[in-house]
Amino acid sequence: MHAGFLRSVSAAAATFVLAAAMLPFPVVCTAQNPNSNSNEPRGMVATAAGFVALDTPKGWVQADGPGLAFFLPEGTDPRNAEAWVVLDASPIGPKEDDRDLHSAIQSDIDGFKRRFPKAIVRAEEPLVLPRVKQKAENYSFESGEEHNAFEQTAYIGDLGRVWIVTLSAKNAAALSRSLPAFHQLVQSYGGSIQMGSPPSQ
Repeated sequence: MHAGFLRSVSAAAATFVLAAAMLPFPVVCTAQNPNSNSNEPRGMVATAAGFVALDTPKGWVQADGPGLAFFLPEGTDPRNAEAWVVLDASPIGPKEDDRDLHSAIQSDIDGFKRRFPKAIVRAEEPLVLPRVKQKAENYSFESGEEHNAFEQTAYIGDLGRVWIVTLSAKNAAALSRSLPAFHQLVQSYGGSIQMGSPPSQ
């Protein structure tokens, strides 16, 4: 994983686009401008897959860890964290294993159930993403094992990929306490700046 950094969306996006114009390969931008009426700072997370417009929730920080980006409560030792969030991405399209958002979600569910035969998967209320005027599909996962895994995962459709944002917790209480921060992170999504040619649809 590349260690990410947070910056203002407008500043980070402008800097990246200017630099990208000098690169020998194209970039694809789906990032939205922040609400001009809002005084809230906007975050841009740099990952190996490009830039993603996300705001780190209050009381949480981005840190080194698994996935494209990793978040946990401020002041928490990653080795002892009771809850954490991982950002990943999965390609979609006619030449990929999953053709669209719903196929990618089903593949994720099927993979979880293969790993955990007693797994419980529930569809939750989709999360509204006001900055891009769409919704993120939202699911809860429990392994059903003695050492249970508690997760909630949001799936955000983007051009040629699905952003997968997963909150994991060591117990149900820790999951419940972390849900507001998780929802805040997901609902701050404002698009992405991807490196490479636009995928074929």
